[in-house]
Amino acid sequence: MLLIEKRDGLARIARLKVNDEFDGEFETPLLIDFLRDEFVKIVNSMDFGLAPYPIKELDFGRYKILGSKDKNFVILTGLKALQSKKLVEVFCNLSNQDSPKPIYTPAFADPINLPLLIYLGVDIVDNIIPIIEAYKGSYYTNEAKLDVKTLKELPCNCPFCREGIEKLKEVEYAERSRLIALHNTEVMRSQMKLIKEMIWGENFRNFVEARIKLIPDLTVILRLADEKNCGYKFHSAFKKSRVYFNTIESFNRPELKLFFERAFKVYKPQTKTLLILPCTAKKPYLLSKTHSIIRAKCKIRVNEIIVSSPLVVPREFELVYPAINYDTPVTGHWSGEEIAFVAEKLRRFVEKGNFEKVVAHVDGGYKRVVERALKDYDVEFTSDGNVLSNTSLSNLRRALEDRNEKFDLYNAMFEHMVEYQFGIELTLESRSKRIKGKYPNLELLSDERVARVDTIYGILDIYYPLARFLVESNVYSVKIAEFEPKGTIFAVGVEEADSNIRPNDVVAFYNDRILGVGRAYMSGEEMVKAKGGVAIVVKRKWAE
Repeated sequence: MLLIEKRDGLARIARLKVNDEFDGEFETPLLIDFLRDEFVKIVNSMDFGLAPYPIKELDFGRYKILGSKDKNFVILTGLKALQSKKLVEVFCNLSNQDSPKPIYTPAFADPINLPLLIYLGVDIVDNIIPIIEAYKGSYYTNEAKLDVKTLKELPCNCPFCREGIEKLKEVEYAERSRLIALHNTEVMRSQMKLIKEMIWGENFRNFVEARIKLIPDLTVILRLADEKNCGYKFHSAFKKSRVYFNTIESFNRPELKLFFERAFKVYKPQTKTLLILPCTAKKPYLLSKTHSIIRAKCKIRVNEIIVSSPLVVPREFELVYPAINYDTPVTGHWSGEEIAFVAEKLRRFVEKGNFEKVVAHVDGGYKRVVERALKDYDVEFTSDGNVLSNTSLSNLRRALEDRNEKFDLYNAMFEHMVEYQFGIELTLESRSKRIKGKYPNLELLSDERVARVDTIYGILDIYYPLARFLVESNVYSVKIAEFEPKGTIFAVGVEEADSNIRPNDVVAFYNDRILGVGRAYMSGEEMVKAKGGVAIVVKRKWAE
């Protein structure tokens, strides 16, 4: 049984309970170390079958007879025989299955491909490849496989490397291979610890993108997995970690797809004038020096869209993850692929409005994006090459003269964030609705507090009126058994859950006695189907 405690996409930290004959529990992701005896019992209990997993692709009938029939694990032997496309299909298919059984890939992992394997949902690996490679003279680091014969010194200070390269080369082949195998395993173990920390910190995708760039085959696998939306339903729409859009793979990140998918659906511009602005290094944009100066010099009461790469962010969404917490390398040079990608997104947002006038206060690559996106619009460009120059700001003031419409930005932000997050429109009596707080720490109040902006996750934290509304609307709500939860609600206590719930979503939970708010730790489907594991961490609750 796999009891999930933390997810970051398909990657998961869990407690593994095999059956009653095993004392205690294992934590996954798990490294089975064949140089130690502690895992003999668990390995001996496994059914590896008489045919490797790739046979399933060639002769399903034969695999059905000869393949693994293990009741506790999904055992994928022989994966090295598969091309990248087939390998991705295997993991994508497994991610769509209801079974929470842990996935084990025997004789496949090494320190270099380990992050990607865990990212694709693998729970258990072993050190067979690092051992085999050690006897071939291959010395692993987290990023590379080196020939020990060519090393001038050992780039490691583990217990097996402390005596240096000279000592390693002096010993006989068998002893040298054994020491390298122990070192390679230690690298695997260290890499696994780092991976777990990245999962807990919700920073795993950044880590994987950095690591796969060293190996073309791994880059291909990640790109194919993204194209197939592998495990898409398990990826969070909101995270506490900063997003780094550093590579071309970043343009296909699940959280970026989720942002555009939701933002396109709910965006409702209200004014007849649109102002397009460049992004800034500081987030949220309104706190940046550039946007602060522009707003101080020009009275802006119109819809705004901020252009970045790869993000395009209507002002209403700038407090939403990932817009509130991302970084991208800025060189002043925009590739053709970047311009095409961003222009298409900008076009779709602009088409959501009924704009009579479009003003673009941008230059450089931003201007080329606008020109491509809105080539059939009559766009007024106001920058002379420096958006903060006196001439540029004067041009912008003139362009916006008499265009200051009735537009309440903070109110529009809350309306858009509620619909973006929960897929519903929240209706409150206007005379009782008010917004207070110092930006970006805003709160929505009616007769009582309704919601507040959580700037760590780029999400709305909610209170009784909105929690009650979610339950009545049957969205982002979880029905639990008749007990009063303390700090944690486990999946075994969940009776019903909205299938739209993703890990990290704010949800309302309830039974006949309690209404509460918490953060989801697994998807809605998992909450209902799993036999254990953390479903929700409680934030607050009220007696009904």
